[in-house]
Amino acid sequence: MGAGVGGLALGCALVSNGRRVCLLEARPGVTRSKRGLTLQPNGLAALRSLGLLDRVARIGSKTTKVAWHEIGKKQLATLDYSILDHSQNHLLTVVPSDLELVFREAFSSRGGIICESTPFRGILPNRSERVLVEAERNGSPVVFSGKIIVGADGEKSKVRQALEIPARVKEYPDHFLFLLTGPVASLQLEARQYVARGKMAGFFPTRDSTYIFYYLPNRIVAEFKSRGIESFKKQLAEIEPDVSDSLSDLRSWEDVAGVSARRVDVKSWVADRAALLGDAVHALDPSWAQGANLSLQDALSLGNTIERCFELNDFTADALRGYEKERWKQTEFVQNQAERTAQFTTTESRFYYWLGKRVLQRTGRSKTLMRTALKASCGLTDHFSLREKIRFII
Repeated sequence: MGAGVGGLALGCALVSNGRRVCLLEARPGVTRSKRGLTLQPNGLAALRSLGLLDRVARIGSKTTKVAWHEIGKKQLATLDYSILDHSQNHLLTVVPSDLELVFREAFSSRGGIICESTPFRGILPNRSERVLVEAERNGSPVVFSGKIIVGADGEKSKVRQALEIPARVKEYPDHFLFLLTGPVASLQLEARQYVARGKMAGFFPTRDSTYIFYYLPNRIVAEFKSRGIESFKKQLAEIEPDVSDSLSDLRSWEDVAGVSARRVDVKSWVADRAALLGDAVHALDPSWAQGANLSLQDALSLGNTIERCFELNDFTADALRGYEKERWKQTEFVQNQAERTAQFTTTESRFYYWLGKRVLQRTGRSKTLMRTALKASCGLTDHFSLREKIRFII
């Protein structure tokens, strides 16, 4: 259920092994995204395993350095991803709709089926070894059957609800605005992020545009937008003057996407003949830009687990549990650390803001600390030692 990045990646993994896969998608098709998506080393490694890295690399823009600045003041640090001991030691920023098209072509060319405008409605009672799924097409019910159902349908997952898997949803006070503007030559050399108390902005190059994200507290979103789009453009240009000329195509709030941050934790990732993937099981704060990357890793792990289930002809929760065990520790670590990073970088507290600047400055001055921080934020480790935690501050 769901033909987003995670569902498509899992579909590609399974059809590559000769499995019959049908993706049910509520949307009528792929529409042009209003935002960018930064693929990190863990996500890029997953794409390599899927055999799609070269194709995805052609639609994105590669970045090895991200310069952090205090708004209106001095530079705090430059994080250099090339110091990572990893074959994909860089970032690749793409437009999500372009990425979906690459996945769709690969999936369909291998025999996968995508049913658009076909929203999931429920799971029907069934005593056989197959799961029956009810969906809707053109206002009428339609039933599909298969060995397993996978919910890759987002943080409000209807599959999770149908399976009656308990979930805890935490609402953060954070709101992010996302937009794409024209290309900026200076940003092709490095991405940039800017912070101040209660404010953060990022500027990342894509192949043909500039991806901008802007943080503000959820409680002031309505008042902020009431000032008009020209006021927002002026703020962006004041933060990063190099983007001034690229903002001309930004004409209204319709060109801007927005999201309030949430965290999702579930009691179980799997059930008999069912599994959850991506935001349906572990939505997280956007501060580490890890949502899609974790979903790609989920897809690989779940694909391998499903193959073992076929070999054993066993699709019970116990047989699927290996997927949860393999993925749970890292995703919880990323969720926790993204939350902690947001506390430092999007805070209105004077103390936490001071502490966040201190951590950034110390990280920028030490290759050892930088490597440790980047391994964590890139999904390449699942823990910090006590010594590492202390060294970031003292």
